[in-house]
Amino acid sequence: MKRIVYFALVLLLTETANVGCLASSPKLAQTPSEPGAFIEDLGKRAIKLLGDKSATEQQQRSGFRALLREGFATRAIGFFVIGKYRRSSSRSEINEFVTTFENYIVELYSSQFRNYAGQSFQIAKVQATSRPSDFIVTTHVLRANGELIFKVAFQVRQRKGKPSKILDVKIKGVSMILAQRDEFTAFISRHGGKLGALIKVLKKRIGSLKIKRQQPDDYSAESTSNNSPSEGDEDVKNRTIQ
Repeated sequence: MKRIVYFALVLLLTETANVGCLASSPKLAQTPSEPGAFIEDLGKRAIKLLGDKSATEQQQRSGFRALLREGFATRAIGFFVIGKYRRSSSRSEINEFVTTFENYIVELYSSQFRNYAGQSFQIAKVQATSRPSDFIVTTHVLRANGELIFKVAFQVRQRKGKPSKILDVKIKGVSMILAQRDEFTAFISRHGGKLGALIKVLKKRIGSLKIKRQQPDDYSAESTSNNSPSEGDEDVKNRTIQ
């Protein structure tokens, strides 16, 4: 599941840049088109940015961060994944966590840029939800030969006068932000209810990822997939925002 999560998020914000293809289903015109167009536009601009062979690694990483901030409700997601501990933490701690969480996401997923093997990303349908501002954009990840690998559903929120934002990513019906909240809140609980413990471990993980990024031959999604927070290991499990 974690490998799929890696791939889904990176494919949307980065590897679609290598695909050069974000095809819309003919049925899309019969459903609310704006959320689908938002996902499509996000991917097309990723194509332009990350398809630039003259761009340095740092430029690509900066571009990834910009797209992440623009496309995802990172602050709201950050609030959500710490659950009840938001109420017991100071404002400065929460702000530090949100910043650290974003840095962690950037380090974690930008390391996956090179794991592309000809897949494509196709918008399948857009559905309204019981909440008027929220839509589910279902996408198909396809092999180069057109074979379906898996489906990914993005929860997109559109409010009048405000930019669209992705709130959640669901794969095989599993909400990634719920999974991340379970992960983080369990870790905080084991460490005395202190958000600072999670911030510390995320910063440590960021440092490790930076070191591994400088050793590309030794780093892969598999090598980072077993880092779960535990009593004896202060690494944070690699799941999306997921």
